[in-house]
Amino acid sequence: MIGFDLGSEAGRERARLAMENFGIAFFESNMATGMVVLSPNAFTMFGLPVPPRMPVDRTGFWECYHPDDLEPARATFAADLRGERNRDSYCERVRIIRQTDRAIRHIEFLGRMFGPPGARTHIVGMLRDVTDEAEAEQRRSLLVREVNHRANNTLSVVQSLLRLTQAADVPDYKRRLEQRILSLARTQTLVDQAAQQPAAFALLIASELAAYRDHLTLDADDVPDLLPGAVQPVAMILYEMATNAAKHGALSVAGGEVRIEARQEDAAVVLRWAEQGGAPVTAPPSRKGTGMAVIQSQIRRLGGTQRLDWTPDGLRAELRFPLASWAGPASHTDAAKS
Repeated sequence: MIGFDLGSEAGRERARLAMENFGIAFFESNMATGMVVLSPNAFTMFGLPVPPRMPVDRTGFWECYHPDDLEPARATFAADLRGERNRDSYCERVRIIRQTDRAIRHIEFLGRMFGPPGARTHIVGMLRDVTDEAEAEQRRSLLVREVNHRANNTLSVVQSLLRLTQAADVPDYKRRLEQRILSLARTQTLVDQAAQQPAAFALLIASELAAYRDHLTLDADDVPDLLPGAVQPVAMILYEMATNAAKHGALSVAGGEVRIEARQEDAAVVLRWAEQGGAPVTAPPSRKGTGMAVIQSQIRRLGGTQRLDWTPDGLRAELRFPLASWAGPASHTDAAKS
């Protein structure tokens, strides 16, 4: 192989270390013979048996490509063979469906092409499973979007506080507004503290929706405490629903109100959200925004379901969560006994 001799003992040892410790597989495509030589671990990545011969068209590999990546990857490969991108390097990252367990994996190919464009003679390179890296990048990207989304929503919340705050004079207005903004700033700290141990639902409401306490009615006396792992998803749901109400619903006007009811019903916790006094609602939103996507993702995270109804008075929502996801298996057992 280019750069060192695999035929030597030292070359074979370097290749073995790369394959065993870094998961790197090697390949060499001979365009004249139409065949490819690959290290056996390449087939393991794809969940394929090692065939006696592998053609340059690498049919077995192509059949494992994710349907959304197959045609773009084929087009990229063909364009590089023709030299349309003025480069001799070959690089692609694709998703595959591993045949042994149908898991989606991310595979990166790196290689160098020899011979003139349109008449390549060899391609020498390596491939490796980069699923962990790809998923980490996706998580970072999602985190950035969520931070940006939360920052934008915070601005909307502050704007709504400006509208909602009423006072007899300027000093009183400043005092009331400062109290609400400070309460908003404390919210994340309180939620983070609650996430370390079981938390009462009323405490979560008080911390996450403190800025709107004058416009909320809460009826949740019989709701079990939340598991630490359920605190953040429920907090995010409440936050996004309140933000939506502050932008478009009952919390966008001074006279608006939101009633929150929560009940344990058999093996579920049912949360009902009802708005009134906001701008008249004529139809559901024409598109699903980021806030609604966050709400739905957190509901799914807890295995719950939702039902939304945009009435003329405002949004009515009913969210159902499995009791075991909300309060733990022990509460589920107690509910079954009762």
